[in-house]
Amino acid sequence: MRKMRQQSSAELPAAALLEQWMDAYGQDVVRLAYSYVHNYHKAEDIAQDVFLRAWQNYASFQGQSSIKTWLLAITANRAKDVLRSWSVRHELIDDGELLTSLPVTHDTARIVEQRLERDEVWRAVRSLPEMYREVVELYYGNDLSSAEIASVLGINDQTVRTRLHRGRLLLQKALIGEGEGR
Repeated sequence: MRKMRQQSSAELPAAALLEQWMDAYGQDVVRLAYSYVHNYHKAEDIAQDVFLRAWQNYASFQGQSSIKTWLLAITANRAKDVLRSWSVRHELIDDGELLTSLPVTHDTARIVEQRLERDEVWRAVRSLPEMYREVVELYYGNDLSSAEIASVLGINDQTVRTRLHRGRLLLQKALIGEGEGR
């Protein structure tokens, strides 16, 4: 905090750059962090940490990937660090936001049904083994290409495509299995 108070006017553009990143990629960072920790408040904490680390280490950014890819790589690494911590392993998982009671109309019923289906799909995604879950979430949740995912996770592009294919197959089995169990 002290460093931020002691900024000179020459450093203000960097602060503006940080604000620009937060506006442009904040939701993506929180969404990715949430996909790992399954707790919205912890995901927000991780996002704050990610942007602070990115700002502090911007001089070391080599430009070999986009800013978004770089931020998501930091997010994935930070979320994995948090998951390895003792305190997190002993907390209950937050299953996301609950539906609030709404007056039921035809449109409301349709919206609720669509949201339940979407939530069911994302629950199934969260149940995938981590290696498949992270590529599926980055591909569909963050709209990254397989090359960008490879950069975020530090793996080969072909490995991303293989994991994405296998993740889709596992997801399909999980969703068909849930549909039959109703």
